[in-house]
Amino acid sequence: YVLPDEAARARLLQEGGGGVAAVVVLDQGSRHWQKLRKESAARVVLTSLLACLPAGPRVYFLKGGYETFYSHYPECCVDVKPVSQEKTESERGLLSQCGKPILSVTLRPAYDQGGPVEILPFLYLGSAYHASKCEFLANLHITALLNVSRRTSEACTTHLHYKWIPVEDSHTADISSHFQEAIDFIDCVREEGGKVLVHCEAGVSRSPTICMAYLMKTKQFRLKEAFDYVKQRRSVISPNFGFMGQLLQYESETLPSTPTPQPPSCQGEAASSSFIDHLQTLSPDMQGAYCTFPTSVLAPVPTHSTVAELHRSPVATATSC
Repeated sequence: YVLPDEAARARLLQEGGGGVAAVVVLDQGSRHWQKLRKESAARVVLTSLLACLPAGPRVYFLKGGYETFYSHYPECCVDVKPVSQEKTESERGLLSQCGKPILSVTLRPAYDQGGPVEILPFLYLGSAYHASKCEFLANLHITALLNVSRRTSEACTTHLHYKWIPVEDSHTADISSHFQEAIDFIDCVREEGGKVLVHCEAGVSRSPTICMAYLMKTKQFRLKEAFDYVKQRRSVISPNFGFMGQLLQYESETLPSTPTPQPPSCQGEAASSSFIDHLQTLSPDMQGAYCTFPTSVLAPVPTHSTVAELHRSPVATATSC
């Protein structure tokens, strides 16, 4: 879903948008929504919102993404933790011309905060950063790494079983063809009494998809159950549209008794959003703070813009963080 939270989705679909004044869409750093690729998750999210939202909420695109916004207006940001409490003198002294800290030096993305999470006693989920930290792996007694990103890694792999399944984080990528291969590897580690960390770049789209497929295959979880189960343990997960479609297809193949999915409506037409394409819905207690945001970083998306005229991408059921 574009909005995985059912309550938030139902509220937005109410008449007048359920009292929500604005919806902010952002990606990893694009400066203009007009220049987004047609197949990009952010473009699909914008298209879906403009087509499905009732009159009321305004749709905005955050120019430059969260990091750019934070670098200019840190006072408007919450729940951002520093990379480390101990900074070098050079890091402390590296400030912008406005005297505000440079984000790339002082902060680490939310998906790299903390450590890997336990999905099952032998199955862990995390990011490439987690996989590169040998102390994390040692503390958790990890014996194997399953990398489902575009790039292989040699960090911490000397004494570990290592498997690399290269997959793009794109809604057109085929990840489902690798489900059985990944499941077999995880089962092999389990049978040997080991523990495996499944990771991609951010631990948000590709690797959670693999973990969900494993739960669906071995625990007979339906897609919603698997998604909720993993989401409870790693809140930042957000498999992209194509991956959710492939998981839906995998559900019908793995659990034959599952009712045939109905054609998606506006509410469920887009399966999910990738992590770096967050959709932020402002709750009533946040709307006051929102009104103080500098409008220079928000780009209103005209209701009758070309974005609304784009063909909406349906949930892919045979493609494949």
